[in-house]
Amino acid sequence: MDGSENEGGTKPLEFWLQDLERRMAFVQPEHTVRGMFFRGMLESFRSLGDETLVGRCLEASGHERFVDFFSYSVRVQSQLLLTALPTLARHYGSGEAALRQVGRRSISDFLGSVTGKAMLMMAHGRPRPMIDHMPTGYRVAVSFGEMKVAWSGPQRGTLSVGLSFLPPPVYAGMLQGVLEASRVQTFQAAGRETEGLGVACDFSWE
Repeated sequence: MDGSENEGGTKPLEFWLQDLERRMAFVQPEHTVRGMFFRGMLESFRSLGDETLVGRCLEASGHERFVDFFSYSVRVQSQLLLTALPTLARHYGSGEAALRQVGRRSISDFLGSVTGKAMLMMAHGRPRPMIDHMPTGYRVAVSFGEMKVAWSGPQRGTLSVGLSFLPPPVYAGMLQGVLEASRVQTFQAAGRETEGLGVACDFSWE
């Protein structure tokens, strides 16, 4: 199983809330995300048995429901996370761990979609092809930024996103979800900030 968090150790919840707010300040109207991720986030909150939290998140988002392949402002995603993160942090032990679970759940939802199932089929369940296909899935899911994968060995590399409105632990969770779907048992994934609003996540597996 994965045993890594972000570089620099576990940061306090307030750090991640401020990071989300800082990134949200740069959102433009053309920055959108598919509704499947919002719906998945709300379902993951509901699975904790906290309907009050789901209600508060919907109120903060300004939407009563989300349609999977409809595009919504990424600002909505930030508002959902800002509302939910304190509760999620208490449940998972830290803000960092909670954000990682958000990323892990987003990949689970994506792999259950038509595009995600096609990606799984093309990769034959193998980890390296699945990671190589992540930038293609990313382009389907969001309207901004560019995701790239650079390999430094047969089973290690770096996933980078040039413009991200999500903190680094979310991408570590995404990689965790992909590797788990590939049935990899032992792996590492650690996210870090890069220039501007960029994010990079170093990963490896055995």
